[in-house]
Amino acid sequence: MKTIMISIRPKWVAKILNGEKTIEIRKKFPKDYVGWVYIYNTKTTKDGVLKLAYIGNKLEFVLSYDKTSKYQGKVVARFWCDKVEEIKPSNLDNFVKDSCLTTQELENYLWSNICCGYAIHITKLEIFNKPREISEFEKEIGRDENVITYGRLTCAPQSWCYVEE
Repeated sequence: MKTIMISIRPKWVAKILNGEKTIEIRKKFPKDYVGWVYIYNTKTTKDGVLKLAYIGNKLEFVLSYDKTSKYQGKVVARFWCDKVEEIKPSNLDNFVKDSCLTTQELENYLWSNICCGYAIHITKLEIFNKPREISEFEKEIGRDENVITYGRLTCAPQSWCYVEE
C-alpha cells in the first residue's frame, strides 16, 4: 500500500505532535487519499529546532535555538488521513482553528497563485520513540511497461511524495 511522506517545518510539527494542529493545509494533495502520512521534520532552523521539554509537569514538543536536535531532518511520526477536504474561499473559515493559522495566513498561502487548497485531517497520530531516517523509505523512481522500480529516498520531498517502507 502506498503511503505519503510530507515535509513540515518544526514550528508546525510541534503543534501537530502536541495535538494543537489537527489539519495540515496544502496547495496540492490527492483529494481522495486515505491512508498513513509520515511526517518529515525539516532541517530548517529559522524558527528553532524541535525538542522535548517539560512545560510545568507536562512533557511537550517545543522549539529551541540549540544548534541540533535528534528530530531535525528525521521522520518523527505518522498519522492516519481519513479525510481530505477542498478549501475554497466560501469555506475557508472552517479550517482556521484546527490548522493553527489565521484567516489572513490561509488566504495569503492559498490564494497567492492558485484558487483552492486541501485540508488534510490528522487522526491516529503515532509519535516515534526513535525518529526514523529518510533512507528507510523508498519512492517510485521509474516505470517500464508493468514494472515499477523503487529506490531509496535520499532527500526530503519538496511538499509530499508517495513512499514505501
